[in-house]
Amino acid sequence: MTAATTPLHKQYQEIKQRYKDAILLFRIGDFYETFEDDARLVSRELGIVLTSKPMGKDVRVPLAGVPHHSLERHLRRLIARGHRVAICEQLTDAPVKGEKGGNLIERDVVRIVTPGTVLEPGLLHNKVNNYLAAYVKQGRRAGIAYADITTGEFSATELDDQDAIPELQRIAPSEILLPRTSLEANSDALPGFTTPYREDAFEFENARQTLLQHFHARTLAPLGLKNWPVAASAAGALITYLRDTQMNVADQLTRLTSYRTENFMML
Repeated sequence: MTAATTPLHKQYQEIKQRYKDAILLFRIGDFYETFEDDARLVSRELGIVLTSKPMGKDVRVPLAGVPHHSLERHLRRLIARGHRVAICEQLTDAPVKGEKGGNLIERDVVRIVTPGTVLEPGLLHNKVNNYLAAYVKQGRRAGIAYADITTGEFSATELDDQDAIPELQRIAPSEILLPRTSLEANSDALPGFTTPYREDAFEFENARQTLLQHFHARTLAPLGLKNWPVAASAAGALITYLRDTQMNVADQLTRLTSYRTENFMML
């Protein structure tokens, strides 16, 4: 970052630094703008013009933007291609004065849209669930949790690791969360898009505490996970991911159903 950069560009870069793995749609007035590498990517993926914008003395940066009223249409294309999109909104109507505000409109990311966390009706297929799943293995056991945040459906199971892939294929999630070090992150056998996620969210004790706090429970027994620690790890990681990327969406998951895979017949 150069000393000649504008306050707006500095604000953008500070926010982008926190969302390096997502396309940052930065609200400026009636447009969502992208800059630099995001602009090049969005221009290519959406087939829109790549221009540039002055951002300081002798500084011009690549720019590509879309009108706010057409956001849903453009999100559809980006999500369909597996991109994560961070939506950065204007949080104040007028510039915030003082050292902290820098006489800028306050902006921040309010939501990260991924294939498994779509809320917009126009982006969803009618009568088809849009599942976000979490998948973790421990020894010869595997845990799977999946949720549809538009309906509140939330389920989890624990099974032999050899049965995990067929179960994920039955669920057909749009997105699967995996520990970052998982060797299956690039497996062609996994349906949907895969998202490597932080290891600590899948650690049993962290996941257990997440579930107990979320459901206001004292033990995992009421959730059907008392003897299923790997399933609990998956379910807790899924909730943590939603809390990391969505505003209050995890609160829609008010009930967890545990199930055994033998209750389903593969056709």
